[in-house]
Amino acid sequence: MISHLSLPEVVRMTLRRRILNNELAAGERLTEASLAAEFGVSRTTLRSALMELKNDRLVEFSPRRGCWVARMSRAEIDDACFARYLLESGAVCEERAVIDDRLLAALGTELDAMARAVDEGDLAEAVECDTRLHGVLIEAGGRARLVELWHALDGQMGALMRSSLEFQGGDLSQVIDRHRSLIAAVATRDRTIIADALKDHYLNPKVLADSQQDQEKEQEEAS
Repeated sequence: MISHLSLPEVVRMTLRRRILNNELAAGERLTEASLAAEFGVSRTTLRSALMELKNDRLVEFSPRRGCWVARMSRAEIDDACFARYLLESGAVCEERAVIDDRLLAALGTELDAMARAVDEGDLAEAVECDTRLHGVLIEAGGRARLVELWHALDGQMGALMRSSLEFQGGDLSQVIDRHRSLIAAVATRDRTIIADALKDHYLNPKVLADSQQDQEKEQEEAS
């Protein structure tokens, strides 16, 4: 419960939810003095919360601009997706992975929770559901080190999903469809089909093509 969290964690979670739900837009400046006053905390406590959000790729700092709401670049999105794809496919597509009715039920539970969050327009909660759903898959592989590495990337999921939606011009309903397709592939228990589905889920060719085009355009504009 939130009452058991440290003060910096309470501030971090509140700001994280605001950022993910676009109450604080990408590029918006975050003034430490006003935020500290709003939360009734010291600047030190607020800075601790903001540094955690920086680790999650949700805010950035610079000496001249101070702190502002960040957005992951296309290249960062591609890198994060590739890392998660390698870890998740490596875990769930092994013969030792346990793909049974219990696993499918757990995936369905998280998908239902995600659908409710999407209906409410709550991206922050949808991110939590997404993280738990994929966590169920990676843990099915039974390799503790892979699970540890995968969960080390959890903090960036919010920034990843928010930035992906902004770049692709999509909406949250597409997030549900993509996860429903992935679960259907897992239900076949065919590891080749599951591997292909994970590759499409994380490395959709159209998204990567669009990413490459945007990067080339950014380079042209910079030159």
